[in-house]
Amino acid sequence: MGPETGGAFLMALVVIVIAGYPYYIIFSMLLNNTASATEAGVYFIVYTGFIGGMLATWGTALGWLMLTLLLLLSISYPWLLGASERRAMWKMDLEDLAECDAFIRRAPTIVDNYDRAITICRRRGEYARAIQYAEAYLAAVGEDFKMQRRLEQLKRMLRRQTLGSKICPVCDTENTPGAAECIRCGRLLALPTDVVAGCASETGLRALAATTITLLAIGIALALLRSSALAIGIVFVSAFVTAMTYVYLRR
Repeated sequence: MGPETGGAFLMALVVIVIAGYPYYIIFSMLLNNTASATEAGVYFIVYTGFIGGMLATWGTALGWLMLTLLLLLSISYPWLLGASERRAMWKMDLEDLAECDAFIRRAPTIVDNYDRAITICRRRGEYARAIQYAEAYLAAVGEDFKMQRRLEQLKRMLRRQTLGSKICPVCDTENTPGAAECIRCGRLLALPTDVVAGCASETGLRALAATTITLLAIGIALALLRSSALAIGIVFVSAFVTAMTYVYLRR
């Protein structure tokens, strides 16, 4: 198989994968009961017609335009779905926090309401607000070893968020920003596990997603330009690896 044949094969494979993804979405909507059978049928027919039009105009400017639209659809749908879910979760969190505040006003010494509010704030990355809940509970009850320990952890997480301090995963010691090893146990703080942990942050996940999309676009461009099959394969394999890493860390 020559370079041109290999490039054409990879291009065809990419088109099949991209074209098949919306079908997966449609069937997922049907199985998850997020769309009725009628709605799923309409989506299926319309999308199949779109694919038919793309194949009928393949090789023309209109065909490439339809392929580009298909690529944008496949890429943007997970982002739009994720954004919608995050907005819904954000709204639910606000409602839950308002409910916690109401319960705390009625019974300021019940720890469950504070725990729930602190958990929500930690998930949202609002450590300063979580600290306020912990301090309010301690002010109401006086002493609570468990909450005091949790307050110390929250303060450390806030410093880590604002100052970039490093927490040792072995002895849980807080180290200064830029430290290469733990001041207490000597554990190196720049191991591959720390890199993976950094990728698992919101910024790291966005970088992985952007890298995947960029590599995919480069691979398609190389295939269209009929470049070396080896180069195209390397780019697509790299895109696959970053995509799988993103999916794994996103769980």
